[in-house]
Amino acid sequence: MGGQNRETLNYSILAGYYDRLVKDDEASAHWCAYTKKRVQGDKILELACGSGEITLRLAKLGFRMTALDLSQDMIRKAKEKDVDDRIAYHVGDMRDLSGYEMYDGILCFCDSINYLSSMAELRKMFHEVHDHLTTGASFLFDMHTEARLAEFEEPFIEEGWIDDTGYQWAIESDNPRVIHHFRFYRNDGSVLSETHVQTVFPLDEVVEALTDIGFKVEVTSDFEEEKDAEAEKYFIHAIKE
Repeated sequence: MGGQNRETLNYSILAGYYDRLVKDDEASAHWCAYTKKRVQGDKILELACGSGEITLRLAKLGFRMTALDLSQDMIRKAKEKDVDDRIAYHVGDMRDLSGYEMYDGILCFCDSINYLSSMAELRKMFHEVHDHLTTGASFLFDMHTEARLAEFEEPFIEEGWIDDTGYQWAIESDNPRVIHHFRFYRNDGSVLSETHVQTVFPLDEVVEALTDIGFKVEVTSDFEEEKDAEAEKYFIHAIKE
C-alpha cells in the first residue's frame, strides 16, 4: 500500500484507532478493583487518562474524577464517552500540576509513566503528585519491568484491520527504551504513521526517588501478584506519609 505518508510523534493519529487496538474490558475492571481497594476517599486525579475507559468506570463507581492527558485528541475521545458529564477533563502535562487541587488518590495507569524520558522528569512528576495528595493518600501507577527490554530485542509485529484500514504495530527495544511504531494504511492509498517512545526505569531508583520525597512504597506485579522482575509490569502503591 503506497501513497502519501504522514508521521507524527503524539496521539493525533492513534486516538482515532486507540480503543479498537487496546480496549480491554476485563483489564479495566481489574484497574478499578485495584484502585477501589487502595484509595481511601473519593476524590481522584487520573494522569495520562487516554480515552477515558478506566476514568468513566471509576466515576460510575462513585469516585469524583478529574482527568488529564497531554493529547487533546485523546481528551476529545474521552469526553465523547462521558455523556453525563461526570468527569472534569483537562489537556495537561503530568509533570506540571500547578493549579490542581488536593486529592485522595492520584493514578497513572497503563505504563503511561514510561513516557517520561528520564529520572529527572520522573522525580519532578513525583514531587508534583506528592504536593497534590492529602496526608495518607495513595499514588498508584504501573511501569514496565526491565524484562520488557529483553522481550522486544527481537521486534514484535502485529498486523490486522480496523474496518477498511490496515494497520501494523511494531514494538522494538533499544535499552533503556521500548519503541512503538504504528502505521495505518487507508483505502485512499495514504499511510499514517506514529511513533511512541517509552523509557524503562530501574525499580530500585524509582523506589528510592519516591521514598526520598516522602512516600511509603509497596510493590507488586501484574495487579496483585508478588513482586517479580520477570513479570510484565511492576505495580506501585506509594502512600504519602
